[in-house]
Amino acid sequence: MATDAIRHVRVRRALVIPVLAVGALLASCGSSSSSSNTTSTTGAPTTGSGSTSSGGSSSELQTFGGTIKAAKSATFKAVYTSTSSGSGPQTITLAQAPPKQSFSTTDSSGNTSTLLNTGTGTYVCDSSSSAPPTCTSMTGMGGAGALSSIISVYNGTSALTAIQGWQSIAAAHLTGVSLTFTKDTIAGQAVRCANWKYQGSSTTYCVTDSGVLAKVSTSGGPTSSSSSGFELTSFTTSPPASDFELPAGATVVTIPNVP
Repeated sequence: MATDAIRHVRVRRALVIPVLAVGALLASCGSSSSSSNTTSTTGAPTTGSGSTSSGGSSSELQTFGGTIKAAKSATFKAVYTSTSSGSGPQTITLAQAPPKQSFSTTDSSGNTSTLLNTGTGTYVCDSSSSAPPTCTSMTGMGGAGALSSIISVYNGTSALTAIQGWQSIAAAHLTGVSLTFTKDTIAGQAVRCANWKYQGSSTTYCVTDSGVLAKVSTSGGPTSSSSSGFELTSFTTSPPASDFELPAGATVVTIPNVP
């Protein structure tokens, strides 16, 4: 049983790694939005390569956020590449067909860790090319909550929190902030991007027409030159049923509740 517990902790850590960098990004956005002593204004429009740009406003942010909200109940499969300063890229896969969800990370060695809601239970699965997959049942251990917490960065929940802070500043017409909107194409999907700059840091959120996050990136900051984020590499609105099933041949482990 000790071995099962160690495996569970290892898998959870593998899943959390790509979230930490982006979580730091969202925290920094929140701290910028909460500043009461610095003023800001919507910056002049800028035009990036292959995209059009327009100045931003609080109402545009509200519309942008509304698009993201719509995607939380959508059925789709999105594959991302996640990067952060000081670490190698990881492949992130998010699939959902509510209430079923699957979130997995794959490292450069091909090892995959997955948090899976099959619709009847929640599991943490670990698989590699050299060993059969093992799935630990998290049903009754807060597994659904853990899954929701981790994928909040990728399904737009965390982005909405940051955007709400941006709305407050944009509505106040303060100085020191630049907000523009651009159009682009990522992984074959038409996207609209909100680009935010403040105190030497910049953040970009791009979403598809259906509200699915296509890109999140951040760089710089008052005390940091680091960068992190993730970008869509493939997308479909028809995820295969196998994405929400336990891997073939998996050994299922159930950790008993500890009084």
